[in-house]
Amino acid sequence: MIDFLQGKVIELAEEGVVLSVNGIGFRLSVPNRTVATLSVGEEAKLYTQLLLSEDEFSLYGFATPEEREMFATLLSVPQVGPRLAFKLVAALPPAELVSAIRRGDLSALDAVKGIGRRTAQRVLLELSERVQKWAPKEAPPPSEKEKIVLQALTSKALGFKMEEARRALELARKECPDASVEELLRRALSILAGS
Repeated sequence: MIDFLQGKVIELAEEGVVLSVNGIGFRLSVPNRTVATLSVGEEAKLYTQLLLSEDEFSLYGFATPEEREMFATLLSVPQVGPRLAFKLVAALPPAELVSAIRRGDLSALDAVKGIGRRTAQRVLLELSERVQKWAPKEAPPPSEKEKIVLQALTSKALGFKMEEARRALELARKECPDASVEELLRRALSILAGS
């Protein structure tokens, strides 16, 4: 199996990219959120899944090994083929998908275009046990001071997205577990600024 490809981005398309690796152009199906982070002419590394069928070879690329693992796991669900598995991974990052499966949230899966209610139920049924084994436990709910920091980071004044604010807060909390609101906010801003 091809574990990953690393090379120069030659072309970007919706849910796709052409990557030049040692003079060979590989066309990969890639989730839109990953395509949005890439630029033509820049170097990129994508974790891959090659699927072979009677009439075609399909190469899928993912930003993280976790996305690829979720894609492969979804392929093990009866009547979920590569297109549906890709749609689910493209629509929901692994943490959100795992969370939805754990909660039994049918509407989160059902909301993905092309995924019907029956397929969503099948995914929940088939994966609920397996997801428990390999997915990390959900983070504890934020404390009052962490809620204040999140509110500040996602306010109009600072304007960070909730997902990036949560990641920065998590890192700040690990570095300074007993920090005050001001210290947590200062550290999270520092992390978001890349310093």
